[in-house]
Amino acid sequence: MADGYYQKKGLIPHWLKRELAVFGGMFVESSKFILVSFLVFGTIFGSINGPAIWNNVRWWWYVNYVDDHSGSWWGLKLPSIGDDATPDNTLFIPKIGVQTPIQYSKTRLNSEVNKLLLDGVVHYADTALPGKRGNVFITGHSSFYWWSKGNYNSIFSILDKLVVGDIVYINYNGVRYTYRVEKTKVTLPTDLSVLSQGDENILTLMTCTPVGTNYRRLIVTAKQISPAPPSAKKTFLKL
Repeated sequence: MADGYYQKKGLIPHWLKRELAVFGGMFVESSKFILVSFLVFGTIFGSINGPAIWNNVRWWWYVNYVDDHSGSWWGLKLPSIGDDATPDNTLFIPKIGVQTPIQYSKTRLNSEVNKLLLDGVVHYADTALPGKRGNVFITGHSSFYWWSKGNYNSIFSILDKLVVGDIVYINYNGVRYTYRVEKTKVTLPTDLSVLSQGDENILTLMTCTPVGTNYRRLIVTAKQISPAPPSAKKTFLKL
């Protein structure tokens, strides 16, 4: 009788109120659990990957609020054209504030590569050297435990900010080589095609992605534009 009366008046029946109250309580408690879980995860993730996250925050702040797209805030001083290209064996990426020594690995063993990554980025064994025809393959950390040894654990943390047309420099044996980014892509760790040499003077940069994981690999491919590779130089017939 009463339920019929409430239904005629368009009011919510008692049984529905009870179910809504139960559901509402479950929703609130579940929301609290999810929120706390996110906070705990965020705290742990931020603690482990602090330097890499900080680099991303700096990039986001300067590009979006300071409106400086040149990367000049990093304070890098590139060698001017015509000098002796010092410091030697160094990789420069002005746009994302990278200036790091290049370590040359004699093997591709992970243990060897990981050891060398403590002191910079690593040139893979059996890939081309700067200035030589083929694929100069270099890898670096995007993030690592902040308490780990080494000053280059997040050197490639914002490598994903590079786009087609950006410039990368390598100083090697007293020569400054200039590369222009041609493409970027994300691959599986098992994709060995990125090590292919080919017959052009190219540079490949690799790091783990997303930051804080080793789930995939970010690949940035650039082509040497200076000094002009032999295949790119104009030839003239002497009459």
